[in-house]
Amino acid sequence: MLSRLLFKGGRPVSSCARVVAAGMSSSSTPATLQVVDSHYPARLNDWESFKMPNAPYEGMGPLPPLPEFDENLVRHYVVPEYWFQFLYPRTGATGLYTLAVGMSAMLISKEYFIYTPDTWYAGSLIATVALLNKMVGKDVRKLFDSMRTDELEALDQVKDDQMETLKQTVDDIKLEQWRAGSAEMINDALKNNLTMMLETEYLNRKAAVVEAVKRKLDYQG
Repeated sequence: MLSRLLFKGGRPVSSCARVVAAGMSSSSTPATLQVVDSHYPARLNDWESFKMPNAPYEGMGPLPPLPEFDENLVRHYVVPEYWFQFLYPRTGATGLYTLAVGMSAMLISKEYFIYTPDTWYAGSLIATVALLNKMVGKDVRKLFDSMRTDELEALDQVKDDQMETLKQTVDDIKLEQWRAGSAEMINDALKNNLTMMLETEYLNRKAAVVEAVKRKLDYQG
């Protein structure tokens, strides 16, 4: 997921590294290596201001909503509604049905359509499917819609969790950077303490030598 967030419209970092490594080990010219390195960087230095390709830009605005399904656009699942509206002023509400029955009778009488026992099977299948759709079609549609909604919500939850993980990673990196800056100050303080300890030990040893020499001179005197 991280490689997809970083290079949504391009290659992953590992692929880019392999491209650069392969180019450096081959007989490519320096100009070619420079072009490859500029287009496919093996390491992202300025990661804080990096802009993901094809990402939503500022002022882009919301995406247009998906068109909703209108059940009134068709009749009997396949016949467009505007056919009925077109024939209504001339033939009334049953005009298209009358036309369909007349065309069917003409096709059968002229034997353009051969009536066989398989016609009963096809008619029974169509009637059964239509009846099932009339009885449980809406419930099945709601079931699939709920399944799709649950899947999208699960994907959104995964995306949100990964975004939170990435934000926490960025915060940890900033904390480590701050600690690295503080560690330099601590190291300077430890260095000063060590210098003072060495200086103290040097003075103590020097005083011990002076004391020993004084005792020896006093003993000889």
